Amino acid sequence: MDRLKAALLLIALCLASPRAGAQRIEASDSLQAFDPAQLIAPCLLIGTGTAIHYMAHNTLDVAVQRQMQEWHAGKPDVPFDDYIQYAPLIMDLGLGFTGVKARNCFIDRTIEAAIAYASAGILGASTKQIFHTLRPNETNYLSFPSGHTIFAFTGAELVRREFGWGWGAGAYGIATTVAVMRVYRNWHWVSDVLAGAGIGILCANIGCWLLEPTKSLFGIELPDSMTFAVVPGVDPVSGTVCASLAMRF
Repeated sequence: MDRLKAALLLIALCLASPRAGAQRIEASDSLQAFDPAQLIAPCLLIGTGTAIHYMAHNTLDVAVQRQMQEWHAGKPDVPFDDYIQYAPLIMDLGLGFTGVKARNCFIDRTIEAAIAYASAGILGASTKQIFHTLRPNETNYLSFPSGHTIFAFTGAELVRREFGWGWGAGAYGIATTVAVMRVYRNWHWVSDVLAGAGIGILCANIGCWLLEPTKSLFGIELPDSMTFAVVPGVDPVSGTVCASLAMRF
């Protein structure tokens, strides 16, 4: 019953946020990046994952898990999802160095990512403790939600916001692959990855919403004309391939 109350509270907070956020936009220019519509996808995913967890675990979670294990039976366990979960974050921080136009400069993207992943760590860890769900492989009670999925979808949404859907679609494809692999490798239920995806998207938005307030809080001011670039080169003595960071104000 305590877990059910916690789940309902989590959904209620998500659904109540648009109204509270709109009031803060009127009161302060620091949250101009906030748009209530940005809460639709994460609330739907978190709500769906929570609903399946409580009301359709045996009919959906278990059914999908059994089917996945039939497909996985006899095949080698390749844990590439442990590594590609970092790809969206690398894209978010690194694409700007390749000449791809970003909404924000590298320092701003770094601050956004730091806030987003700090939020992801706090929300993910606390929710795992609250729900205390046994993994399908029965290794521990940290199944709901999927941490790998949270991490991947946080990066995917950051990429979409910074570089648009052209690059965002690729980042979301990677994040979705991570989610599928977590179920396929028997580490998570479907409800875990759905909720994880929603939390990841929400945390990415939190990073964007709190960028300007954080810069104001710490007195961070950047010149509008500041740009970064990575310049590749070859050491004339050793022949070693190297790169240098160029900064222009």
